This record gives sequence, structure tokens and C-alpha cells, in this order.
Amino acid sequence: MAGSLLSLEFDRSSVTRVRHLVMVSAQEAGLKGVILEDFVLAVHEAVTNAVRYGSPPRGIAMWREAGVLVAEITDKGPGIPDEALEREETTTRFGFGGRGLWLMNRLADLVVRTGAEGTTIRLSVALP
Repeated sequence: MAGSLLSLEFDRSSVTRVRHLVMVSAQEAGLKGVILEDFVLAVHEAVTNAVRYGSPPRGIAMWREAGVLVAEITDKGPGIPDEALEREETTTRFGFGGRGLWLMNRLADLVVRTGAEGTTIRLSVALP
């Protein structure tokens, strides 16, 4: 990983700390303004989904490569159901939940690898 910025395991008790570290790392990489806020929100959605639906160990890594900032969030959970991956709209307008992947896909470039052995969410954004 060229330009490694962050690498750690996390759990429910460290979600706030992880969000702060992502913010600081993204700022150090050169993100600012709305792009920074959007990227941090997208990563936060992936982290909270890993805590909510995945199983330990859960990890996050961030790095720079070829003008891009990348965050990769992993867990060893049961995988994301196909219907959640195929959804193009949020589940309900006012309900809770069901927006994480939809939001991530709109705030950053999203790649999902998922299956019975766990999930990897890779989010990236161009650096200024």
C-alpha cells in the first residue's frame, strides 16, 4: 500500500475514534470541504455496517495511490445479501436503515467483495 495512512482493527466501542482518525488521515492526504465530509461519511457508513452486520475481526486501512485516497473496511461476517447489493433506491423514505450501501455509492467510488467468508468494502476518491 503506497502512502499508508491508517491500519487498525475496530469494534462497536471504537466507531467514534475510527471516524476521527479517518477525518484526520483524509485531511492529511489533502481532502477538504464537502469532498472531505462526503468521504468521511461514506467510510463511517461502511464501519458502522461492519459493526452492525459483520463479525470480528473488523478492520480499516487507508492509503494513497496514484492520485486517489482509498479506504478499505473488512469483516468476517456472513456477507451482504444479494437484494441489498442490487437495490438502487433506499428502502423507505423515513425508515431507519437500508441506506448505507446506497449512500456509500453516491459519496465515493465503491467496490464490494462479499461472501460467506466476509465482506470487503473499498471506497476511493480522487485527491486534489
